[in-house]
Amino acid sequence: MVDDDLLSDLLSDVVESLDDILTSLESLRYRLVVLGALAAAEQGSSILRAVHDVELAYEELRLQEMVRSSSTLLVADHLGVDPAVRLDELTTHVSGGWAELLRDRRHSLRVMVAEIQVLADSVSAAMGRRAALADEALTFLRSGPASTYGRPAARGAVLVDGVL
Repeated sequence: MVDDDLLSDLLSDVVESLDDILTSLESLRYRLVVLGALAAAEQGSSILRAVHDVELAYEELRLQEMVRSSSTLLVADHLGVDPAVRLDELTTHVSGGWAELLRDRRHSLRVMVAEIQVLADSVSAAMGRRAALADEALTFLRSGPASTYGRPAARGAVLVDGVL
């Protein structure tokens, strides 16, 4: 028997963590825009600071993704489903508005991540002769949790790497 009140609380935590991730992604996107603008304006002395700001935003995102993973794990445990359940799979195990709310957040995350990936590529191009530095600084964006929202990842790393 599933306790509906407890499940609602757990799902609320998941949605809240997804909202926090969206906020962090917006911050990351903004910081990438700043980095790109500085690169285009040949503001070399400020680029290192902007790269550092991007790294800080990514670290915040990584930590929030760990919180989201824990919340999702608690929901999966409560429902008796695979602890490595993806968010889109989880929606089939919940009813009412929760499924729609989770699908909406997942869609928003996928859109935001796609925008960030395009922006990261644009920043690399804007860096021009500094492209090697940009690629090195932005490599973590392409290999970390943010890169997996839109595509499947290895099942062994689902919860920690933030696959939805």
